[in-house]
Amino acid sequence: MEHARKLDLTRQVQDKQTIVLVEEQSVTPKKRSFKKFIMRVSLFCVFAFPLFFLLQAHYQSQQLDYSSKIKQLKQAKVDLKKTKGTVADSKRMIDQLNDDQYIIELARKNLFFSKKGEIVFPNIK
Repeated sequence: MEHARKLDLTRQVQDKQTIVLVEEQSVTPKKRSFKKFIMRVSLFCVFAFPLFFLLQAHYQSQQLDYSSKIKQLKQAKVDLKKTKGTVADSKRMIDQLNDDQYIIELARKNLFFSKKGEIVFPNIK
C-alpha cells in the first residue's frame, strides 16, 4: 500500500512539473521584428492605395453613366408625352374623317360645294 501511495505522489509531482513547464513556455512571448512590421505596412500600402484609387475612379464613372441615363430617361418621358398627344390627335382626326357629315361640311367650307338649289357666295377678302 505504501508503494502505491509513493507511485501516486510521484505521478502528482510529475504532473505538476509538466504543468510548470507549459506555463514557463507561454510566459516568454515571441518578439516581433520592427523591420517585419514596416515591411508588412509598406506591402499593404503598395496594394491598398492603387486599389482604392481604382475603385474610386470606377465609382465616379458609374455615377456619370447613371446621371446620363437619368437625363435620357427624362428626355424619353417628354418625347413619350408628345407622341401620345400626337397619337390622340391622329385618332381623333381619323374618327372625324370616317364621319360622312364632317367630310360634307369640309367640302362645302373649303371647296364651295353646294346642295341642290343652293347658291354659294365665297367671302373673298
